[in-house]
This record gives sequence, structure tokens and C-alpha cells, in this order.
Amino acid sequence: RDCSVIMPILHCSCILFYALLPLSSLGRSVVEACFIVRNPMPVGRKLRIKTLPSSYLRLSAPDDDLWDADGPLQKVWASSLPLPENAGHDPSIADRARNAMAGSHPAALEGRCDVDLGAFDGRVKWLHVDPPVMIVDGFLTDAECDEVLRLTDVSPPPFVGRVIRIESRLSESNKSSSTSSTVLRLSTTWYVRYAAAALSPLLRGLRKLLPNVALERVEEVQLVRYEGEGQGFGWHEDVLGIDQATPEAGGQRVATLLVYLDECDDGRTLFRDLQGEDDKRLGVSPKRGRALLFFPSLTGTTALGEAASMADGNSQRRKTFGDTYFDGTRADHRTTHAGEPPTGNRNKGQKHIAQLW
Repeated sequence: RDCSVIMPILHCSCILFYALLPLSSLGRSVVEACFIVRNPMPVGRKLRIKTLPSSYLRLSAPDDDLWDADGPLQKVWASSLPLPENAGHDPSIADRARNAMAGSHPAALEGRCDVDLGAFDGRVKWLHVDPPVMIVDGFLTDAECDEVLRLTDVSPPPFVGRVIRIESRLSESNKSSSTSSTVLRLSTTWYVRYAAAALSPLLRGLRKLLPNVALERVEEVQLVRYEGEGQGFGWHEDVLGIDQATPEAGGQRVATLLVYLDECDDGRTLFRDLQGEDDKRLGVSPKRGRALLFFPSLTGTTALGEAASMADGNSQRRKTFGDTYFDGTRADHRTTHAGEPPTGNRNKGQKHIAQLW
């Protein structure tokens, strides 16, 4: 009955539980702690703290490098539309891409969140057409990035409320004790309440870019640090499993917004099956204040989505989109991506990202 007593106990128990995970076999399986947080804006949102099963992130080919930026596309989706200038020598693909991007309500954005393409003084830039991938440079200023980074200090600034820090370790497989595991994710994550004033510019920018998204539909902000060449996040999708994307938890993730808080060597966000420049995988380099937007799921039935399913039907072993959830969403498997480890000594070999879903 008295949340002021229960919640601190639950917070401490959760932190202790995750601290012990690397010592337990549970660290290799599905783990999720989901609880109501006392959050003044909005009320009733849930904080998800989870690791995903190794099978969910398993590599499609055993010899594929975890973060191979220059490797060939693992899957060549017939439905995928790169930018016209990246379409190679096929003019029909370039024409389809141009048509899908055209107008104030592009066909490529049907079934996705409304995006204000004129926001941020026209700095919204397409990187891929279908599935849509965009960046916004100057989403946050240098000063705003500094304020967000202060939340990751050992002693966060006063009046920011609860900040939970978790060391994330997720392995594809665990071999003999004499052989180290193949690690698919190594990072440090901070879960921060909306009430932290440093997050205000981040949330205002979100509403500016996606004007029809209500804040009560947004998960609590996660701040992630990757440190050194050994820390990154292997190929994965951002969609939630059917047991996670429930009505009580707010449904499926329909948009991913990543904001880079500093710059580093390498450390790109790579899309495994999307074509970028020079016939290489699409990669987005960290740039301070830059936002990356893409859509891990599609809502409803759209003309472009149905055309995608038909185009891929004869050439793929699995469908373009996943099963339909209660909220009409379907996973877009083409958005499989990875976080490349930072390298070198720039910024002490660290990469910081603010994540919003």
C-alpha cells in the first residue's frame, strides 16, 4: 500500500539481482524485471530492465564478424529501397525510392510515426528509404549533451531522482570454463526518470521530430556507454517479444531514437541488411548531438508493406514482417542492426548514447 516503502526495497533488490547475474546461469537466459515506477511525468509508465535470450541475437552465419562494417549484406531483401544515389546501376530501384520519398506524406512513412520532415530547420536527412532510416544533426547542443552525460557520473547532480546503473553482459554461447564466451553485448546502462531536468531538451526534440507521439507512450530514457574495443552490441532487433509487448506494458516499440552524446573513432551503428554508400552496409557514425531515427515495426497494412512482402516472398526464408500483435504492429526484420565498438584513444575510447523507444 505504501509505495514509498516498497519501491526503494524493490530498486535495491533489482540492482543486487543484476549484480549477481554474471555469477549465475540466469545471466545466459531471459531475464526481465518490470515494475511501476513513481514517475510524475507520466504516471504509470513501466521501466523495463532486461537481457534477451541468446537465440534472439544469434548470428545468421557462424563466420560472420560481430561488427563487420565492410562485409556483404547478409540478406538481400528485394523490397529494400536504398537512397536513389546508392541504388547502383538499376534505375528502376532509384525511381521507386524517389517515389517513396516524394510529397509531404511519403509512402515510405505509411504505417510509421508521423515525422516532421521540416523540423530542425530542415536538418532531417534520409539515409535509407524502405525501411526508413534518418538522421538529424544538431538534435542536441554541446551544452545539452554535457548535461545528459552528467547523469552518468558516479554522483549524479541533485534533484534528478532515481538513476539505476546496470552492467550489461549478454553472450551468444557459453563454452568450457577455459574458453571465453562469444559476447554479443557489453555495455553500461543508466535508467533515468523523466523528472531529470537534463532530459527536457531530449524529450522536446522527440516531440518536435515525432509530433504525434505522446510522452506517456515513451519508455524511460536509457543512457548507454560502450568503452573500448571489447564493448559493443551485436546484431539484434529492437522489437519486443509477444510476452513483453503487452497492453499493460504499452505495446510494441514503433520507433527507435538514438542520440549520440560524444564522438569517437568507429563506434558506428550498422544495419546488417541495408545498403549504404559504395555497396557497403549502411553505417551511421557517432557525431555529438546527432539523432538516428528508424522504425523497428510497421503498424497496419500499407501498400508499400504489402509490396515488400510480395517482393521478398520468393527470395527469403522468412517473411519481411513478423506476426501481427494486438496493437496491429509487425516486426520489420530488415532493421537488424548492431553497435560497433569504439576504438582508439579519442574521448578515452568511450561512446555514450541516449536511447528512446
